[in-house]
Amino acid sequence: MISKIQTSNVAYIQQSAPKDDSSKGINKTEKTEGVDKVSALKEQIANGTYKVDLAKTAQAAAEELI
Repeated sequence: MISKIQTSNVAYIQQSAPKDDSSKGINKTEKTEGVDKVSALKEQIANGTYKVDLAKTAQAAAEELI
């Protein structure tokens, strides 16, 4: 008779305090233009002011189907 082998996968994560990058001469990056567009869209959706461009959406869907 063949018995099943039981295995266990355990990952160990070593937690450390955040390193200070200023000593390495590394500066924080600023928001990119793409991130600004996403946050603007999120705000418009949340406010209910976002309008869907139906013609552009239909054109993109039609091109994808072809």
